[in-house]
Parts: sequence; structure tokens; C-alpha cells
Amino acid sequence: MFNRFYGTKTQNPLDNDQLRRMAPSVFAEHKHESRKDSYKFIPTIDIVEALRGEGFLPVYASESRVRDESKKGFAKHLLRFRQHDGFSAVGEVKPEIVLLNSHDGTSSYQLSAGLYRLVCSNGLIVSDGQIDCVRVRHSGNVVDNVIEGTFKIVKETPKVLEQMEVMRGLNLTRAEQGIFAEAAKGLRWDAEEVIVKNDDLLRVRRDADRSPDLWTTFNVLQEKMLKGGVEVENKETRRSQRAREVKGVSENVRLNKAIWTLADEMRKLKAA
Repeated sequence: MFNRFYGTKTQNPLDNDQLRRMAPSVFAEHKHESRKDSYKFIPTIDIVEALRGEGFLPVYASESRVRDESKKGFAKHLLRFRQHDGFSAVGEVKPEIVLLNSHDGTSSYQLSAGLYRLVCSNGLIVSDGQIDCVRVRHSGNVVDNVIEGTFKIVKETPKVLEQMEVMRGLNLTRAEQGIFAEAAKGLRWDAEEVIVKNDDLLRVRRDADRSPDLWTTFNVLQEKMLKGGVEVENKETRRSQRAREVKGVSENVRLNKAIWTLADEMRKLKAA
């Protein structure tokens, strides 16, 4: 199950007991039976401990639900890390490292840049077009390669923060916000099957989100797309229901990166 952010108010790092409750596959003791001999098993907790040793502390963990019971305890999981005594919050935003892995063959170790927006507890993931995702196969010196990839992303993160500031400086008209919302909803919902109103996606939930700038609009849309709550009407039956939170790890990462790409394209258009 995809778990909500742990300790949103306190922002405290997670200890191993909390990690185990949120993502038990982090503590897998061997590879899944489907993996070949060439698959080098390195439990994710070894990576976590290595990153802790480098000053990166886990603040969030989630795990995909599996249908195949044999893969329980080996499933795809996602962790977010913040650097202790490293780069600090930029206004309401904290830079993060996002780690994805599994022990059932569905994922290599993957590292992406992330941003956490305090005001709405949004965990953003930067698109590969901004900072290349670092992929580490389950072979060779996995731990060292993950640490090297982590510092590579840290080095690139200031570029993302610069783009964030550019987005903050670009105000969108209501029509432009509608164009953004129209494109964003197509990433999750099929326009041939359902109706999702742009105004619902753009409706703000807190005073801090009332600014029409691109960064704020992006965050409002990302929250609605990932956390749900908007009305979705079935075109055939005319029945409506509230959109659910996106709980799958893979879908969360896909949507996060795709929405970021849309925001970056809007930035390019506005800055042209």
C-alpha cells in the first residue's frame, strides 16, 4: 500500500522500525525466486544505511501492493531522503533524493531529484529532462554506485531550484492555467471516458496557493492529480465519484515526472 508522508508536521527522519512498517521490502533478506544467479542481491536497507552514513536521512517510504503473494516482501518501494547539514529549504521547498527499487525484478535502483513543498506536503519528482535519472543495475558495486549517483544529483539540484524560481516569476492568465490543467488531466484520465473539470483541478485549498504564478499552479495541479478529491464523471453512465489518491509507486513516479515536464514546457512558452 502507498503510505502517506510520515511526520509531516515534525519532519523527523524515519528510524528502521518506521521504515519496516511503511515499506517492509526494504528489509528483504534475499532476492525473489524468479531472479537469476547474475542478479546481485543488495538489500535496500544496506543502501539506506550507506546513505545515512553520508548524511542523507530517510523521511518518507512507500511500497506497491502486489497481487502475486510470492512477491510480497520483494515489491517495488520508494524512499525519499533529505541531506542532513546539506542544502537547506529554499523558502517553502526542501530538496530531496528519491530512491526507487525492488527485489522482484520490476525495478533497478533508480535515483531522481525531488522537491518537498511544506505548505501542502507535496512530494514532487523532477523529470528526467531536467536531471537525468541515475539507474544502478543489480550487479557490480551497487552501494558505491548508488552513493556516487546520489551526489551527482545533489550537484545538479541547484539547476532545479533556479528553474523553480523562474516558474515563481511567471504569472499565468486564467486561460493559460486552463490550458495547463487540460494537458495535465490527460496524463491520468481518458477524455473519451470521463469528464474532469479544469476549474475543479485549479480550485485552491489554502491561501498560500492563490498566486497565479506557474510554480503555484503546478503544485495545485500536482496535488489534485496525485492526492485526488476532484469529481470524475463517467460519460456513459453520467455517474460521478471523487478521484482516489494515486497509491501505486510506479504510477506516482510516472505522473510526477510527466506533470513536471508539462510545467517546464509551459515555462519555456512563457519565457519565450
